Amino acid sequence: MKDKTRSYQKKARAESEKETGEAILDAALKAFSNELFDRVTLQQIASDSGVTVQTVIRRFGSKEELFEHLANREGKRIIADREVPEDEGISAALAALVKHYERDGDMMINFICQEQHFEPIRKIVERGREVHRKWVKTHCRNLLSGINGKEKERIFHATITATDLYTWKLLRRDYGLESNEVLEIMQKILNGLNGGK
Repeated sequence: MKDKTRSYQKKARAESEKETGEAILDAALKAFSNELFDRVTLQQIASDSGVTVQTVIRRFGSKEELFEHLANREGKRIIADREVPEDEGISAALAALVKHYERDGDMMINFICQEQHFEPIRKIVERGREVHRKWVKTHCRNLLSGINGKEKERIFHATITATDLYTWKLLRRDYGLESNEVLEIMQKILNGLNGGK
């Protein structure tokens, strides 16, 4: 009986620890998404997650280490959000991409604006660029097939630009278009790169 009780207590403690960790990461996400990196404090994150600063430090270490944990968690989620089977075609892939921008675009713009000032942010922004390059190579490979050299490089860069976060920002935030209009414009640009097909 004691073994069962001890096992239950251990399991409950582990679940509580996990919930606490997620609460801290959720508070960190909110803080880092809306503030400059140097303005975010562990005290603010602790307060927003209902724990002490000591608990945050014990679980995640410094602010930089907490940010790295957060980047790893959110990076996995973002990749999963953008994931579309290759055989579903570019329309489905673009829809998932724009949906991702709708959820995370403003946060990512905030990070990009800070990348020259804070090394932890520079690293995740560069990681994000690499994720997008891989996305283009996977989902826009038809645009890149049958061409080589400089022309292939130009089409690759044009495709990255057509589907880039800043293209979404320009159309959605600066011009005030609806999400579905952004999707249509991106599709038209890609069609144009494909000879209008």
